[in-house]
Amino acid sequence: MSYNIPTLSELTAAHLARLESQLGQSAPVNDKAFLRVLALSEAAQDIGLYKYAADRAKQNLAITATGEDLDRLGQNEGVIRKTATTAQVTATLTATTGVVIPSTIDFIADANGLLYRPIADVTAVANVATLTLQCRESGAAGQLEIGDTLEIASQISGANTTATVTAIVVIGLDAESDADYRPRVLFAQRAITGGANATDHKIWSEAVTGVKRAFPYSGRPADEGTSSPGDRQVYIEATSDIDADGLAPAWLLADVRQAINYDPDTGESRTPLGLTDATLFLRSNSRTTMHTEIRDLVVDSDKESACKNDISAALTLYYDSVVPFVDGVDLPQERSDTITSMSVGNVVQDVLDAYGATASSVGFGIVVGVFLTQYVLGTGELAKKGTVTYA
Repeated sequence: MSYNIPTLSELTAAHLARLESQLGQSAPVNDKAFLRVLALSEAAQDIGLYKYAADRAKQNLAITATGEDLDRLGQNEGVIRKTATTAQVTATLTATTGVVIPSTIDFIADANGLLYRPIADVTAVANVATLTLQCRESGAAGQLEIGDTLEIASQISGANTTATVTAIVVIGLDAESDADYRPRVLFAQRAITGGANATDHKIWSEAVTGVKRAFPYSGRPADEGTSSPGDRQVYIEATSDIDADGLAPAWLLADVRQAINYDPDTGESRTPLGLTDATLFLRSNSRTTMHTEIRDLVVDSDKESACKNDISAALTLYYDSVVPFVDGVDLPQERSDTITSMSVGNVVQDVLDAYGATASSVGFGIVVGVFLTQYVLGTGELAKKGTVTYA
C-alpha cells in the first residue's frame, strides 16, 4: 500500500473547511483573510510532519532505509556494516646507521598529498631505516603502490628526505556504502541459516572487508578431482578498491578462509563436526569479456558521441549486473545468470529511445565477430563489457 502525502493546497483547503465549520461561517475571499492565512500556516506545518512520517516509514524497511537506520536493521540480523580500513605500507629511508626516525614525524605522499606516520620509532641499520607508515586518514584515498615516494615533513639530521614504498601491509578501503550493504541485509532477512550451510558460507564470506560478493557451491572445483561428501567451494568477488574486475588476491582469500573457519568475535570454530579445512576450496571469481556489435545506427550527428558514450555506460552496468545463480541460496525469481541477444538489445534500445535513434539489430559474443544467441554464466563466472563496435 502506497503512502501518499497531501499537497499544500489540499491541506489548506481541508483546514479552511474545518475552521469554517467550527465557526459556522465562510471565510472572506481576500487572500489576507485571517482564516485563510491560519489554514495555510497549519497546512505548511503539516507538510513537514507528513514528510517526516514518510521518511520514518521508509527507514523501517531494509530496501529503502539509509545510513544509521539501515545499520540498525542490519544489526538486528547480525550483519554489521564494514568500516573503513587505514592503509599501512613498508617504506625504506636512507639514513646513517644509528639515526632514529621518531614515530611523531610526518611523511607526505607524493601520489595523494596525505600524511603518513611511523607506527613506532625506527633506528637505521646498515644506512637504511625500514619504516611501517600508517596513513593519518582511513579509506581508499590513502592507498599507495610499491615504488611510490613520500617526503619527510621535517628534516632529520643524517637522514634522507625521501622514503620509497617497498611493500603493502594493509590496503586502505572505504567504509561499506548503503548500496553494497543493503543486499547483505536483505539477504540475511530471508536467509535460512544454520549448520554451516551454503547460506552461512555466503554471509560469513561477505562479512570480510574487501569482499563484494560470495558464491558458495557444494563439491570441489573440477581441477581438484572427484568431489567427496563435505567438500565445499566458494568463489569470491573483491571490491573495486582492490581490483577493477573484482578478482580476489591470495591475501583476501586467506581472510575469507579464516572467517569461514572461525567466528571473528569469539574465535570459536564454525566448521561442523567431521569437516576440516582441507574440504574448503576458495577461488577468485573469473571475468568473461562480452563484445557487442550494434548494426545500422542512425542518430543525429551532433548527438552521436553522447549516444555512443551512454550505450557503453549502459552495457557496462548490464554486464556487471549478470551474476551466477547458486541453487539453494539465491531466489529463483531473482535469477540473472543468462545473457541473451534480446536482453542486450533491450539495454541498447533504452538508450536509443532517449536520443530518438534507431538500430537494426544488436549482437554479442565472447569473441569479436562471433555472435551468440545466449550465454549462461558458469560456476564463479562474472561478465564485463568488452569492445562496442558499430557496423
